[in-house]
Amino acid sequence: MIELVIFDCDGVLIDSEVLSFAVDTQVLAGHGIEMTADVLARRYGGVSYGEMIAQLNDQHTTAIDAVAYQAECEGVLEGLFETDLRAISGISDVLKSLAVPCCVASASDLARLDKCLGVTGLLEFFGPRIFSVEEVKHGKPAPDIFLHAANECGFTPERSIVIEDSPAGIVAAQAAGMRAVGFLGGGHRSPEDADILMDAGAEDVVGNGAELHRYLANIGLVMAA
Repeated sequence: MIELVIFDCDGVLIDSEVLSFAVDTQVLAGHGIEMTADVLARRYGGVSYGEMIAQLNDQHTTAIDAVAYQAECEGVLEGLFETDLRAISGISDVLKSLAVPCCVASASDLARLDKCLGVTGLLEFFGPRIFSVEEVKHGKPAPDIFLHAANECGFTPERSIVIEDSPAGIVAAQAAGMRAVGFLGGGHRSPEDADILMDAGAEDVVGNGAELHRYLANIGLVMAA
């Protein structure tokens, strides 16, 4: 029986990844790394700036400073989030209808989570149940953030289900001993990405907020109308 729904934030609750990866392509080009937003989303969705930069430095023999890189990207994104950031279509209906508690477990820092969820009108659904990778030792695909979130909310891993848009997040949920559902409702995802989420270990993949609502209703996590 599932007693807790754990949501990733970027690409699941808010349509931020399409903005973030567009900025990444611009900033990385300045460091001599040419990658499309689609490739970045498939390879690095769900991981922290530090982990992404560490991998890119290794692959491209560059020496990008992760802290400076994150600051540069977030400086650009701050303005974009104020004007262009939106909640994922249909996600507020999902949150309103849940029959069990929910929380957020994200690779973003707490300040960004608070701002983005506030701008999109979703903050009220979570209260203090918002958790960041900055609170744990290892980011996704390690299970730390999901185990931390479940523990803080008072639930065991086997009674928790994770909604994730990235392979790293699905792997992390599996490692935590939790069920995981892949989500393709963000602007950075397409139906063709279902395979990477299933290959990572998702029990199923849903395409948008309405499909997620039906999925959760089918497993008894949505209040009767």
